[in-house]
Amino acid sequence: MKRYLHIYSLTVADIDASRRMTAGAVLCYFQDTIGRFLSEANVSAFDLLEEGRTWMILEFHGSLSGEMPAWPGIVQVEVFLSEITSLKAYVDYIFRDVRGNIVTRGTSVWVMINLKTRRPVPCGEVQRFTQQNDPRNHVPHRRYHFPDDGQSAGAVAMGHRVTRLETDFNGHMSNRDFVRLALSTIDPAAIEGRTIREIHVRFQQECLAGETLDCVCAAGKDGRITIRIAKPDGTAACLVSTVWI
Repeated sequence: MKRYLHIYSLTVADIDASRRMTAGAVLCYFQDTIGRFLSEANVSAFDLLEEGRTWMILEFHGSLSGEMPAWPGIVQVEVFLSEITSLKAYVDYIFRDVRGNIVTRGTSVWVMINLKTRRPVPCGEVQRFTQQNDPRNHVPHRRYHFPDDGQSAGAVAMGHRVTRLETDFNGHMSNRDFVRLALSTIDPAAIEGRTIREIHVRFQQECLAGETLDCVCAAGKDGRITIRIAKPDGTAACLVSTVWI
Protein backbone atom coordinates (compact mmCIF):
# COMPACT_ATOMS: atom_id res chain seq x y z
CA MET A 1 0.00 0.00 0.00
CA LYS A 2 3.07 2.25 -0.34
CA ARG A 3 3.18 3.05 3.37
CA TYR A 4 6.31 3.29 5.46
CA LEU A 5 6.50 2.36 9.14
CA HIS A 6 9.29 3.06 11.60
CA ILE A 7 9.42 2.42 15.35
CA TYR A 8 11.21 4.79 17.72
CA SER A 9 12.24 4.42 21.33
CA LEU A 10 11.34 7.63 23.15
CA THR A 11 14.29 9.59 24.48
CA VAL A 12 14.36 11.91 27.48
CA ALA A 13 15.05 14.79 25.09
CA ASP A 14 11.56 14.38 23.62
CA ILE A 15 9.38 14.26 26.72
CA ASP A 16 7.86 16.79 29.10
CA ALA A 17 7.77 16.89 32.90
CA SER A 18 5.08 14.20 32.93
CA ARG A 19 7.33 11.94 30.80
CA ARG A 20 4.95 12.23 27.82
CA MET A 21 6.08 12.82 24.23
CA THR A 22 5.96 16.49 23.28
CA ALA A 23 4.40 18.15 20.24
CA GLY A 24 7.89 19.13 19.10
CA ALA A 25 8.91 15.48 19.16
CA VAL A 26 5.98 14.62 16.88
CA LEU A 27 7.40 16.88 14.18
CA CYS A 28 10.92 15.54 14.75
CA TYR A 29 9.93 11.86 14.46
CA PHE A 30 7.67 12.59 11.51
CA GLN A 31 10.42 14.32 9.54
CA ASP A 32 12.85 11.51 10.27
CA THR A 33 10.32 8.92 9.10
CA ILE A 34 9.48 10.74 5.86
CA GLY A 35 13.22 11.15 5.27
CA ARG A 36 13.72 7.39 5.60
CA PHE A 37 10.71 6.73 3.36
CA LEU A 38 12.00 9.00 0.58
CA SER A 39 15.57 7.76 0.99
CA GLU A 40 14.50 4.21 0.18
CA ALA A 41 13.06 5.55 -3.08
CA ASN A 42 16.24 7.60 -3.79
CA VAL A 43 14.26 10.81 -3.71
CA SER A 44 15.23 12.27 -0.32
CA ALA A 45 16.51 15.82 0.07
CA PHE A 46 20.07 14.48 -0.10
CA ASP A 47 19.36 12.60 -3.34
CA LEU A 48 17.74 15.65 -4.93
CA LEU A 49 20.67 17.93 -4.08
CA GLU A 50 22.70 16.16 -6.77
CA GLU A 51 20.02 17.21 -9.28
CA GLY A 52 19.85 20.83 -8.13
CA ARG A 53 16.57 20.33 -6.26
CA THR A 54 15.40 19.82 -2.72
CA TRP A 55 12.26 19.46 -0.63
CA MET A 56 10.69 22.29 1.34
CA ILE A 57 7.91 21.81 3.88
CA LEU A 58 5.21 24.48 3.80
CA GLU A 59 2.75 23.30 6.42
CA PHE A 60 2.40 20.74 9.19
CA HIS A 61 -0.89 19.86 10.89
CA GLY A 62 -1.61 17.49 13.72
CA SER A 63 -4.29 16.31 16.14
CA LEU A 64 -2.95 14.93 19.41
CA SER A 65 -4.67 12.62 21.87
CA GLY A 66 -5.09 13.52 25.50
CA GLU A 67 -2.51 10.93 26.52
CA MET A 68 0.69 10.77 24.52
CA PRO A 69 3.16 7.84 24.76
CA ALA A 70 5.27 7.89 27.91
CA TRP A 71 8.99 7.32 28.48
CA PRO A 72 10.39 4.72 28.54
CA GLY A 73 8.37 3.43 25.66
CA ILE A 74 8.03 3.33 21.91
CA VAL A 75 6.06 5.10 19.23
CA GLN A 76 5.19 3.67 15.81
CA VAL A 77 5.16 6.21 12.98
CA GLU A 78 3.49 5.50 9.65
CA VAL A 79 3.71 7.88 6.69
CA PHE A 80 2.23 7.80 3.20
CA LEU A 81 1.54 10.06 0.24
CA SER A 82 -2.11 11.06 0.31
CA GLU A 83 -2.33 13.57 -2.55
CA ILE A 84 -0.17 15.03 -5.32
CA THR A 85 -1.23 18.22 -7.09
CA SER A 86 0.54 20.17 -9.82
CA LEU A 87 3.11 21.55 -7.36
CA LYS A 88 2.32 20.21 -3.89
CA ALA A 89 2.70 16.82 -2.26
CA TYR A 90 0.66 15.92 0.82
CA VAL A 91 2.19 13.41 3.23
CA ASP A 92 -0.10 12.07 5.96
CA TYR A 93 1.10 10.40 9.14
CA ILE A 94 -0.23 8.25 11.98
CA PHE A 95 1.46 7.74 15.37
CA ARG A 96 0.55 4.70 17.48
CA ASP A 97 1.59 3.72 20.98
CA VAL A 98 2.90 0.32 22.06
CA ARG A 99 -0.68 -1.04 22.19
CA GLY A 100 -1.45 0.13 18.68
CA ASN A 101 -3.71 3.00 19.74
CA ILE A 102 -3.60 6.08 17.50
CA VAL A 103 -2.19 8.97 19.55
CA THR A 104 -1.46 11.50 16.81
CA ARG A 105 -2.38 11.91 13.17
CA GLY A 106 -2.26 14.64 10.60
CA THR A 107 -0.87 15.84 7.31
CA SER A 108 1.91 17.98 5.85
CA VAL A 109 2.41 19.97 2.66
CA TRP A 110 5.65 19.84 0.66
CA VAL A 111 7.02 21.34 -2.54
CA MET A 112 10.08 20.45 -4.57
CA ILE A 113 12.15 23.52 -5.40
CA ASN A 114 14.88 24.38 -7.86
CA LEU A 115 17.95 25.40 -5.85
CA LYS A 116 19.05 28.03 -8.37
CA THR A 117 15.73 29.80 -8.83
CA ARG A 118 14.28 28.90 -5.39
CA ARG A 119 11.02 28.33 -7.25
CA PRO A 120 8.75 25.27 -6.99
CA VAL A 121 8.94 22.65 -9.72
CA PRO A 122 6.36 19.93 -10.44
CA CYS A 123 7.23 16.99 -8.20
CA GLY A 124 5.28 14.78 -10.60
CA GLU A 125 8.19 15.09 -13.03
CA VAL A 126 10.26 12.78 -10.81
CA GLN A 127 8.97 9.33 -11.61
CA ARG A 128 10.63 7.55 -8.71
CA PHE A 129 8.68 9.87 -6.41
CA THR A 130 5.29 9.41 -8.06
CA GLN A 131 5.85 5.66 -7.93
CA GLN A 132 5.51 5.93 -4.15
CA ASN A 133 1.94 7.16 -4.55
CA ASP A 134 -0.83 4.59 -4.07
CA PRO A 135 -4.28 5.82 -5.25
CA ARG A 136 -5.86 3.82 -2.41
CA ASN A 137 -4.27 6.26 0.04
CA HIS A 138 -5.77 9.32 -1.65
CA VAL A 139 -7.26 11.89 0.71
CA PRO A 140 -8.48 15.29 -0.57
CA HIS A 141 -7.22 18.17 1.56
CA ARG A 142 -8.81 21.49 2.36
CA ARG A 143 -6.69 24.52 2.97
CA TYR A 144 -6.27 25.34 6.65
CA HIS A 145 -7.04 28.96 7.43
CA PHE A 146 -4.81 30.29 10.16
CA PRO A 147 -6.37 32.67 12.71
CA ASP A 148 -5.21 36.28 12.82
CA ASP A 149 -1.43 35.88 12.83
CA GLY A 150 -1.07 38.27 15.75
CA GLN A 151 0.65 41.08 13.85
CA SER A 152 -1.59 43.63 15.53
CA ALA A 153 -2.68 41.60 18.56
CA GLY A 154 -0.91 40.21 21.57
CA ALA A 155 2.49 41.25 22.82
CA VAL A 156 6.06 40.36 21.94
CA ALA A 157 6.67 37.46 24.29
CA MET A 158 10.37 37.32 23.58
CA GLY A 159 13.12 38.12 21.15
CA HIS A 160 15.39 35.38 19.88
CA ARG A 161 18.71 35.28 18.07
CA VAL A 162 19.09 32.20 15.86
CA THR A 163 22.14 30.15 16.81
CA ARG A 164 24.24 27.87 14.65
CA LEU A 165 23.06 24.85 16.63
CA GLU A 166 19.47 25.60 15.55
CA THR A 167 20.26 25.28 11.85
CA ASP A 168 19.88 22.13 9.75
CA PHE A 169 22.02 20.68 6.97
CA ASN A 170 20.77 23.42 4.63
CA GLY A 171 22.13 26.09 6.95
CA HIS A 172 18.66 27.39 7.84
CA MET A 173 16.81 27.36 11.15
CA SER A 174 15.31 23.90 11.47
CA ASN A 175 11.56 23.30 11.44
CA ARG A 176 11.83 21.55 14.80
CA ASP A 177 13.44 24.63 16.38
CA PHE A 178 10.79 26.93 14.91
CA VAL A 179 8.16 24.88 16.73
CA ARG A 180 10.16 24.66 19.94
CA LEU A 181 10.70 28.40 19.92
CA ALA A 182 7.00 29.06 19.32
CA LEU A 183 5.84 26.76 22.12
CA SER A 184 8.39 28.22 24.53
CA THR A 185 6.82 31.67 24.17
CA ILE A 186 3.50 30.56 25.67
CA ASP A 187 2.98 31.69 29.26
CA PRO A 188 2.88 28.51 31.41
CA ALA A 189 0.04 30.01 33.45
CA ALA A 190 -2.12 30.20 30.31
CA ILE A 191 -1.95 26.44 29.73
CA GLU A 192 -1.69 25.15 33.29
CA GLY A 193 -3.71 21.95 33.71
CA ARG A 194 -4.32 21.66 29.94
CA THR A 195 -2.77 19.60 27.17
CA ILE A 196 -2.10 20.50 23.57
CA ARG A 197 -4.63 18.86 21.26
CA GLU A 198 -3.97 20.56 17.91
CA ILE A 199 -0.95 22.10 16.25
CA HIS A 200 -0.84 23.82 12.87
CA VAL A 201 2.37 25.26 11.46
CA ARG A 202 3.06 27.34 8.37
CA PHE A 203 6.71 27.84 7.42
CA GLN A 204 6.96 31.06 5.42
CA GLN A 205 10.60 32.20 5.31
CA GLU A 206 14.00 30.69 5.91
CA CYS A 207 16.08 32.10 8.76
CA LEU A 208 19.85 32.03 9.12
CA ALA A 209 22.13 31.87 12.14
CA GLY A 210 22.59 35.33 13.63
CA GLU A 211 19.17 36.65 12.61
CA THR A 212 17.04 38.20 15.33
CA LEU A 213 13.39 37.15 15.54
CA ASP A 214 10.39 38.53 17.45
CA CYS A 215 7.81 36.12 18.83
CA VAL A 216 4.28 37.44 19.28
CA CYS A 217 1.84 35.28 21.25
CA ALA A 218 -1.93 35.88 21.14
CA ALA A 219 -4.68 33.95 22.93
CA GLY A 220 -7.98 33.38 21.13
CA LYS A 221 -11.25 31.58 21.79
CA ASP A 222 -11.74 27.91 22.71
CA GLY A 223 -8.22 27.43 24.01
CA ARG A 224 -6.49 28.59 20.84
CA ILE A 225 -3.08 30.24 21.13
CA THR A 226 -1.33 31.57 18.04
CA ILE A 227 2.36 32.43 17.83
CA ARG A 228 3.86 34.57 15.10
CA ILE A 229 7.63 34.47 14.60
CA ALA A 230 8.72 37.52 12.63
CA LYS A 231 11.89 38.87 11.08
CA PRO A 232 13.20 42.37 11.94
CA ASP A 233 11.30 43.88 9.00
CA GLY A 234 8.04 42.57 10.45
CA THR A 235 7.38 39.86 7.89
CA ALA A 236 6.34 36.48 9.26
CA ALA A 237 8.85 33.64 9.15
CA CYS A 238 6.58 31.08 10.82
CA LEU A 239 3.02 30.89 12.14
CA VAL A 240 2.02 28.33 14.78
CA SER A 241 -1.58 27.83 15.86
CA THR A 242 -2.31 25.56 18.82
CA VAL A 243 -5.37 24.40 20.75
CA TRP A 244 -5.16 23.49 24.45
CA ILE A 245 -7.88 21.60 26.33
